[in-house]
Amino acid sequence: MALLEICCYSMECALTAQQQGADRIELCAAPKEGGLTPSYGVLKSVRQAVSIPVHPIIRPRGGDFCYSPGEFDAMLDDIALVKQLGFPGLVTGLLNEDGHIDMPRMRQIMAAAQGMAVTFHRAFDMCVNPQQAFENLAETGGCTGAHLRPAALCRKRYFIN
Repeated sequence: MALLEICCYSMECALTAQQQGADRIELCAAPKEGGLTPSYGVLKSVRQAVSIPVHPIIRPRGGDFCYSPGEFDAMLDDIALVKQLGFPGLVTGLLNEDGHIDMPRMRQIMAAAQGMAVTFHRAFDMCVNPQQAFENLAETGGCTGAHLRPAALCRKRYFIN
């Protein structure tokens, strides 16, 4: 069954998406940066006002998907916050400098997000080996094909054929 997920950058957008029949919302800030973690105030207001599933993005800055130790610590803090606020899932992605999924950190994210759905975002499109990336994500035990972006699923089908 196909789900309609809408990317929203404000509470007003999230309410409109819900009213217009969205099944799920990806909540972001900073569209010109490609989507960053929303502020606490936006997270709290959307959580209180929207009844459909909302998955905030966990991304501390724009640019690449290779994060410093401090940026990664902030991501773990943001995951703890969205979990505490009761969001059912989150959207994130990490790569190492070689263009592969940063699996040690991804495992830490999966542990921190235990009980939540985790979607690996467009960082997947920057991976040097999408088939290997797909297999690596499946190893995490929670970030599987069902949670990957449609482009990633298309790539999986392409490489499997």
